[in-house]
Amino acid sequence: MIGWARSLRLENKTSGCIPARFRRNSDGAAAVEFALVALPFLALCGAVFQIAFQIWATQNFDRALQTAVRTIFTGQFQLANSGQTDPAVLLANLKTTMCGPPNALIPTLFNCQGVKIDVATANTFAGAAPATPINAATGTWSTGFGTNYACAKPGTIVVVTAAVQFPTFFNLLGLGTRRFTSGEGAGSSLLTSTAVFRTEPYQIVGASPC
Repeated sequence: MIGWARSLRLENKTSGCIPARFRRNSDGAAAVEFALVALPFLALCGAVFQIAFQIWATQNFDRALQTAVRTIFTGQFQLANSGQTDPAVLLANLKTTMCGPPNALIPTLFNCQGVKIDVATANTFAGAAPATPINAATGTWSTGFGTNYACAKPGTIVVVTAAVQFPTFFNLLGLGTRRFTSGEGAGSSLLTSTAVFRTEPYQIVGASPC
């Protein structure tokens, strides 16, 4: 009887020590803690990378468009394309001015082949509204965007809107950078740039380019 009681007390003492030893054992704690914070940390790093790279690409896109619109501002583009009335050809030539010819492309952070440009004129600066690249209802390109070209005479107010799809590498933390939700390029974000200006009173030699 006495031996049985001693055995029971020993068993109870031994089994009671297991939870205590488990609480004191810290082996693997660092791995568990890292697993808890790894996903939010990596999501934050991805968000920072996506935003920083997209800001850089937007600045590069703005500079490229400014190079192109300056030729419209001075009348150089209109005079060089005098006699051409096809909007598709004129917009392609303007994109070449923006990105460079095929044999000497200007280094960019965006896909020059996918750039769409819209050129419009306005009577006043207050009424100079940029074109809308995306149809919010369909999540694709707006119908007709990138097909309009209005020749700018001397002293004309011009609105030039350029847009291009840009890849989304990370879309964590609810960034909402994916503007294209369907069609070609679904999941991409959008780079857009707009220039509003009045053309210089450039000199016209011969027939009017517009």
